[in-house]
Order: sequence, then structure tokens, then C-alpha cells
Amino acid sequence: MASGSLRVQLNSVNGDLYLSVRTNCAPISGPVEITGNTMTAGDLAIGAIGCPEELSRQDQWVLEVLKRPVEMTFSQDSLQWKSGADTLSFKSADS
Repeated sequence: MASGSLRVQLNSVNGDLYLSVRTNCAPISGPVEITGNTMTAGDLAIGAIGCPEELSRQDQWVLEVLKRPVEMTFSQDSLQWKSGADTLSFKSADS
């Protein structure tokens, strides 16, 4: 995925934690639980937006990453998610 093509936000709604992911193609959202440094997603929904094949494949990849437990670490102003052999790095939108 290209730098800046993925935006992630966690929100608390009535005491439950929800993940919102915006890709270049379609939004992904759903409930998550965080235990220690591990985030586990519940049932995730993906928006129904038609995209070129490459962007659609990227969305499917992100969805597959999120279906597995995600180990989270923070180092040098960067949040890293590791899921299986896949890793995503995030910087704050303010940086």
C-alpha cells in the first residue's frame, strides 16, 4: 500500500471500541477488542464501492490483515501493526 493510502481511527461508542479504516477504495469498519498489545476484530463490514482491480485487491488484503489478531507496537513516533507475516506502519495525521 502506498504511503497515506490508509487512514485508521478507533472510536468508543457506548463503551465499545470500533475501528474505522478508509482506503483508496472503500471503507472498512467494525468492533474490535484490545487486550494488552493485541487487537482482535469482530465482524467487519466493507463498503460497496466499485474500484479498479488493483485497489480492490489492496482492500481485500487489508481486510485479511484485520481478520487475524494484530500485534501493536509503538516506536519512534510510528504505530506498527503485525498480523501474520504482514506489517503496517502508521504515523499520526498531525505529524
